Amino acid sequence: MDGIASTAPLIRDEIAALPDYNAGLALDRFRAIYGLECRAKLDSNENPLGPSPDAIAAIREAAASVARYPDAANMALRTAIAEATGTTAETVIIGNGSEDLIGAIFRAVLRPGDRVVTLCPSFGLHEFGALACGAMVEKTPFRADWSFPLDELKNALSVPARLLIFSSPSNPAGPAVSEVEFRALLSATPAETLVVFDEAYLEYVEDAARFDALRVLADAAQPWIVLRTFSKAYGLAGVRVGYGLASAAALVRAMMKTRNPFGVNALAGVAALAAFADRAHLRKVTDLARSERVRVAAALAAKGYSVAPSQTNFFFFDTGGPAAHVAEALRHKGILIKAWQEDPYCNWARVTMGSQGENDAFLDALPVRGT
Repeated sequence: MDGIASTAPLIRDEIAALPDYNAGLALDRFRAIYGLECRAKLDSNENPLGPSPDAIAAIREAAASVARYPDAANMALRTAIAEATGTTAETVIIGNGSEDLIGAIFRAVLRPGDRVVTLCPSFGLHEFGALACGAMVEKTPFRADWSFPLDELKNALSVPARLLIFSSPSNPAGPAVSEVEFRALLSATPAETLVVFDEAYLEYVEDAARFDALRVLADAAQPWIVLRTFSKAYGLAGVRVGYGLASAAALVRAMMKTRNPFGVNALAGVAALAAFADRAHLRKVTDLARSERVRVAAALAAKGYSVAPSQTNFFFFDTGGPAAHVAEALRHKGILIKAWQEDPYCNWARVTMGSQGENDAFLDALPVRGT
């Protein structure tokens, strides 16, 4: 206790007030706590097929060279991404997961008292990272039918804001903004507001619902950055690689100063490069998630659960009571899902689309709502 008391005055008030990050439970920790083997790990939106075999081979080949520092500029991966997206390497930045880049953005642009506008529910670091910088966060809720709250966001942006940040498809809810809605939102966003568009789940969006955000943003009046990741559809959650595509090289240069210069290790860099090139494996991953989300959505509805529409590899569903109780009961059956901890969605949980067997285990263990 003395140690805690003596360090308390050192901690910034903004940091002390933050909640703990709601992370999934690692398999070794689950076994140690519950004394069970996991039947279905569906709490972190991981890819049940894993990464491309080419990525594993690249890691093995690069392992002998880990005594050397990696390229801090990550130019090989930046160049490949720039060629694939029609941008330039100078406007691409690589990070230790997209979370690393979210923090780098906030540290580069936010000042104490700045306003940040986001959605609710939201990815926790969209809020927590801004609060840690002393910013004020205004959270705009989805509508009751999970349609995009365009008018509400426009109203929030009528007051000067340093930054607008949200994910599409939404984490944790699942819906995706349409091109028409996105254009309308940009037209209502002040020119001085940085737009951060988080596309961590882009690869899972059905073709009919997908649009090219980079093409839309190219004509935007605002500065912007699009965030993407190798953790989800590319199956590289454990090596931690994300990337950003920015409106200007100056924004990338600023972020390079606020991120860890060697945040992307040598094995992660080569794995991402190999995974990015294997389009056939990516298609297998997204086809599985799309087919399973149709099947699981129907099964959840048949059990009486309300489910938000999803363009991702997960579902957000109303548990009918404290989601933490439902998640804990499932853990004792070897099933891991994530109970949401953000008001007013504490009666909602998020479940990943795993393999067919994992999804069946989850559905078998989940009781009919109200029983």
